[in-house]
Amino acid sequence: MKLAPIFSAGLALFVTACGLDVGGSVARGDNYETSVREADEARKAGNLDSAIPLYGRALQANPEGIEAKLGLGQSYLSLGAGDEAAAQFRDVLAKRSKDPAARRGLAAALLYMGQPVLAEQQLEVALQADARDYHALNTLGVCLDMQGRHAEAQAKYQQGIDVAPDYLPLRSNMGFSLAISGQPQEAIKWLAPIATAQGADARVRQNLAFAYAMAGDLTNALQVSRRDLDEPSAQRQLSYFMQLKSLPPEARSAEMRNNSYFFPQSGRGA
Repeated sequence: MKLAPIFSAGLALFVTACGLDVGGSVARGDNYETSVREADEARKAGNLDSAIPLYGRALQANPEGIEAKLGLGQSYLSLGAGDEAAAQFRDVLAKRSKDPAARRGLAAALLYMGQPVLAEQQLEVALQADARDYHALNTLGVCLDMQGRHAEAQAKYQQGIDVAPDYLPLRSNMGFSLAISGQPQEAIKWLAPIATAQGADARVRQNLAFAYAMAGDLTNALQVSRRDLDEPSAQRQLSYFMQLKSLPPEARSAEMRNNSYFFPQSGRGA
């Protein structure tokens, strides 16, 4: 059965908190340092139209600038441009093979390119270097969810939560994974407390709406969806949720993986 998804507000897994943690800038000449600083500020404010040319200016001043390449890669991720992001992160890794932000960034880019197995391999390398890297654990959970390996994904999210209990994407992803795999009441327990937390966005709320729908609570599902969607969109999304609810867990999981909205655009960067 071919379903027609409507996800205007972005029901999805987070790759990272609000993008990748690319770290700060290191001075390599005033032009470079100033451009990177301004680019970082623009990217974190969501102004990618300014951030990308500013990173380009920084790289003109210092073509080998690691910080600019990381920031540019993150900007491309925010646009969903996996190929362009991967090129930046690979360039960093060619010069600094142990850079954790570049490793995570490359994994995220591979996910956007529809290559979760290759992304998983990158994250395993990152976790060999630092088993407590909760950003990597979070993204690895996404890789596993995208392969339909939900129990394994949930175990990775839990490992990350044990390290960083306040890291919102881990909790949101845990809830979404539970909802997909047929455990909506458990999903609600994870999602309801964070849906109104500082830093929660439409993705968290629509994940909660999805969990309510999977639990058969259509009133709350619609009420939560309306916080980000107009009425027609909220009704269409609820209809899609109910189609998903009617499927067996394996078929539901496969449908979600085939949904182009399953995997989010990266946010504004940490």
